[in-house]
Amino acid sequence: MKKTLDFLSLKLLRKIEIRYRLINSFVLVSLVPLLIAGIVAYRESSSASQEKIRIFAGEVVKQVAQNMLQQIEKIESSSEELVVSERMQGALSAYYSGSESDRAAARAGMTRLMLENYGSFEYINQKYVLDRKHRIIDSQVFAQLGNGVAHFADDAPDMKGRPYWGVYSTAAGQKSVVMLRDILFKGNNRLAGTLFIGLKPTHFSRIFDSVDLGYGSRLFVVDSRDGRIVVSGGQDNSDAVESGLVAAIAQTVANGGKDFTSYQDGNKKKHLAAFAPIPHTDWMVVSTTPLNALNAEVRSIRNKIILIGVLCFIVSFALSFIIARSISLPLKQLVGVMKETKTGNYLIRMDYEGKDEITVLSQRFNEMASKVYQHNEHLEEQVAARTRELELANQKLEALSATDSLTGIANRRRFDEALTSELRRAVRSQKPLALLMLDVDFFKNYNDRYGHLAGDACLRTVAQILRTSSRRATDLAARYGGEEFSIIVAESDSERAIQLAENIRAAIENLHIPHEDSPFGFVTCSIGVIAVQVDDSMSTDTLLRLADAAMYLAKSQGRNRVVLNDGNDITGGSAV
Repeated sequence: MKKTLDFLSLKLLRKIEIRYRLINSFVLVSLVPLLIAGIVAYRESSSASQEKIRIFAGEVVKQVAQNMLQQIEKIESSSEELVVSERMQGALSAYYSGSESDRAAARAGMTRLMLENYGSFEYINQKYVLDRKHRIIDSQVFAQLGNGVAHFADDAPDMKGRPYWGVYSTAAGQKSVVMLRDILFKGNNRLAGTLFIGLKPTHFSRIFDSVDLGYGSRLFVVDSRDGRIVVSGGQDNSDAVESGLVAAIAQTVANGGKDFTSYQDGNKKKHLAAFAPIPHTDWMVVSTTPLNALNAEVRSIRNKIILIGVLCFIVSFALSFIIARSISLPLKQLVGVMKETKTGNYLIRMDYEGKDEITVLSQRFNEMASKVYQHNEHLEEQVAARTRELELANQKLEALSATDSLTGIANRRRFDEALTSELRRAVRSQKPLALLMLDVDFFKNYNDRYGHLAGDACLRTVAQILRTSSRRATDLAARYGGEEFSIIVAESDSERAIQLAENIRAAIENLHIPHEDSPFGFVTCSIGVIAVQVDDSMSTDTLLRLADAAMYLAKSQGRNRVVLNDGNDITGGSAV
């Protein structure tokens, strides 16, 4: 790498005169940033356009889906009033159980009832009542039409008490958005028939006729089961199938996406699509935008950037030639002066005059030499400051080395140092010294059942109890090892030490940390206490042995208790 740089900078470029190097550098400096900015701007503009479409189209399809749902719920609500009405219930009862004359009257009555409820609505294409076998009860309906309606009802999935929405096309090519609804007898909740209401797609398409997203976008409702378009904007209500779109939406949802995807249509053209499901149906409101149309505006920006780049190249070339000539001539004179310098002493200064860039360069050279000289003068001060910072860092490191990394309280090393120090102080002051040794009951079983992460969390909780219980500055709570903890309580008699231990035991018990492998059903602890008047013959090993013996006695007596060792014999303390 170094050889390549040396070849370019010291051999190849040195063969080119300074003015030509300056001209080329000016051209590169002016064009490279513009080129990079153009590429970035093109990409960001494309991303921004897609993000704008994603946000705007996403909100539009959600609003249209909500409006569609309102229209659907309005039709469902009116149909529900019809199917539970006394006239409908009575006519169906007569149809199934009456004489032939009653059945004829029932058919006529239902026909009148349907005309009364839906005859005045110009957007209603079909309005039929079907019997249990999906035959149209109105005997005046053509057989071919009746068969088509029956087949549609037979193919509909189980409605499970809710209306079903689908698309129905007659043999004549008339397309309807159909609502099927079961009619149940109110007396026994048995199936009485099916309500078939066919609506003109334009009834729904008017919801989004006025929406124009631009960029050649389309807005329509698609059936997620087969990709068939249910309703489109304007007069486009064809039965086109968008299976590729439905597959892309399904893949996006499966990958955790919510309302935006991309796909290729049958002509291999890429589109961006925002979608929103219509609740209680298999339909989705979809807005598709051709990516090519979306990027047209971005391409226009790109062409403008290219034009600006060409103009900048011409201007920068002419400007660089003029500037290069104005610099190269006086620079040669400055180089000649600097070649006469025979020493690297930073006390050397350059004489300068004039107001051009060479004058400024001479001034900056003198300022640099002065700064380097001052920097050398103050180097020792900086070294001293770095030394002080290192000492502070070492102090922090020392504090970290005395802390248990898991629980955040003192570690074994800090505990041993503190116990030795407190023992000496107790000998000098002739005041009692107390030591508590705590062990978490059945902790191995806890680890085996709940895992090491839960075990670590349990130890941190116990350590927090010890930290909050040791309120005096002279008290020290430490992790002794594994699930064992210890607390040094200076200037404390046995009564206070036992009370402190009992408070800790009760606090841990009251946490009610579940422990199914403990007879208590939750995490508990056993605590051994030693509180003695120490003398010169007492050692830290003796204190630890006495406290440890008391703790093991507490465990042997059933655990979850406090036991005191007064230095002579072991006495049971409070227990639950």
